[in-house]
Amino acid sequence: MPTDGNAEPDQVLAVNVTRRWSEVEDGTSTEADVVLGEWSPWVGRSTTKRHFDPDRIAVIIACRRGETMAVYEIHPDGDGERYHWTGDEPRKRLVFHGRPSSRYAAHLNAPAPTWKAGEGTPLKLLALGDLLQGEQPQGHDEPAQRQAVVGQAVITLSGTQNLTVSIPPHYSVTITPRVAQEGSS
Repeated sequence: MPTDGNAEPDQVLAVNVTRRWSEVEDGTSTEADVVLGEWSPWVGRSTTKRHFDPDRIAVIIACRRGETMAVYEIHPDGDGERYHWTGDEPRKRLVFHGRPSSRYAAHLNAPAPTWKAGEGTPLKLLALGDLLQGEQPQGHDEPAQRQAVVGQAVITLSGTQNLTVSIPPHYSVTITPRVAQEGSS
């Protein structure tokens, strides 16, 4: 699935880190090594058919037991490469180059894709547009829904008076209504 080289990355790779996250917790591996490293793109035993095109991956989210543990944006290294191959032919693996994402930080500790027992691959592919970006899409002056990311909280305004706040478990929320101004409803 090679890309034409001109398309912007438009996919999110959700990776199941349940087996390796303890390495981060006990300090034997870095978070980046566990999230970005050595993923097999191959379908089954194939060495030609891939689950995903690595050139289309913009973000990697690390998932553990239904929770997002880390979110990394793919960024080129000093040589302009977004990933490199490791291991021996024919079943080489991918190591992505990236760093923790502040743009998508609202997804930390948020619900994440889960894997069922026996699922054959620790990878799931999502559309980048499915992630909350905390900004308005271009060309949408009056959208039906607006979002803002503040710290790790996501605030969504639907319509004109429906406000939803999504927060990580360690946050608290204080709501203080303002006094109605004359002429407002």
